Amino acid sequence: MSRLATSQVLNQAESPNNALSALSQVSQHLSNSYQYLEQQVRVLNDALAKFDTEKTQYLFEKEALSAQLDSLIEAIPSAAIVLDTQHKVIAVNDSAKWWLHDDILGLNWEAVQADFLIRHETLADQYSLKSGRVVAMSTSTLGVQAGQLVLLSDKTEQQDGNKHAEHKTKLSEMGAFSASLAHQIRSPLASALLYASQLTSNTLSGQAQQQLSVKLLDRLRVLDSQVSDMLRYSHCGELIKQPIGLSSFIERLERFYDEKRIAFHVSEFHDSATINVNQEALIGAVGNLLDNALDASNNSQDVLCSIELTEEKVLRISVKDQGVGLSEGQQHKIFKPFYSNKSNGTGLGLAVVQQVVNAHAGEINCVSNLDVGTVMVIRLPVLISPLQKQSNRSL
Repeated sequence: MSRLATSQVLNQAESPNNALSALSQVSQHLSNSYQYLEQQVRVLNDALAKFDTEKTQYLFEKEALSAQLDSLIEAIPSAAIVLDTQHKVIAVNDSAKWWLHDDILGLNWEAVQADFLIRHETLADQYSLKSGRVVAMSTSTLGVQAGQLVLLSDKTEQQDGNKHAEHKTKLSEMGAFSASLAHQIRSPLASALLYASQLTSNTLSGQAQQQLSVKLLDRLRVLDSQVSDMLRYSHCGELIKQPIGLSSFIERLERFYDEKRIAFHVSEFHDSATINVNQEALIGAVGNLLDNALDASNNSQDVLCSIELTEEKVLRISVKDQGVGLSEGQQHKIFKPFYSNKSNGTGLGLAVVQQVVNAHAGEINCVSNLDVGTVMVIRLPVLISPLQKQSNRSL
């Protein structure tokens, strides 16, 4: 056989061996790949099982934390309100439900504040509720949980204690003032007795008797004013309030001064607007301001009394005169007991006014300029009906 033929026979014999070898290599490669895939599947299964365990643990801890938070909120003696990141109410405790309302869940906190809380401008972070309760508000973040916790702490008893202490102080001051008051009463009393004794004379004409009667009545009014100031000032500041119509209150105030130089200007308000006040005490306080303004103005000058309801649900009463005004030193003293710039004043008039305003959880401010006049402004959070501008009451 030739060499070429021999080579062809050998090549033909080697071809099946090569195919078997290649097939064996592919089979081995597939086996290795399958084993690798099995290994990766086991790794993924382990990772998934670990993730499920961690997720279950996380959900359990979150649920436990939520339950713990609910328990803590209920245990807080103050009113507690929980807000989410959008400032919506998501949880409240029993105190919050009682002080505010059961239906505030899901509401925006700013809207709840506008409806239920009346800010004290002179006391930082303190508010009045519609029930008359005074509360202090504090806000803090929840830490690991997103949102905020709002706490409303009751300050009513603390304020009552302060008022009781002030009452004791006033009684002590009144003791020191008794001698001075006796002297002040003695002078108009002596004059009244003199006029009364002269009225008994049979020689007086009818005109003279009338003049003496007018003088006697004037002295008696001075005495009555001084005694009334003392009695009001000695009051503890706990006034009995009741709802009355704002229109009725204004009409009664106008009737007292319908013949005097007072211009009343009343802003728009709904006819059903109702305020929760002690009407007698408040009219007496406003009347004191009006009388002072009339005394400070001459006979050709009018006194302006403005009454309005603000958007913050506050009753604002201002009395403006065109008198000589007050110095800065006088403005710092006018509300102090027994200070007066009148020769026949007890120095208790404005102290009584401030006491009445405080009893209504309000504030009073004085703005005065020499040779220009004085404005006294009372702000009272006493509105208890919705503010709707539907009736023009400008006079």
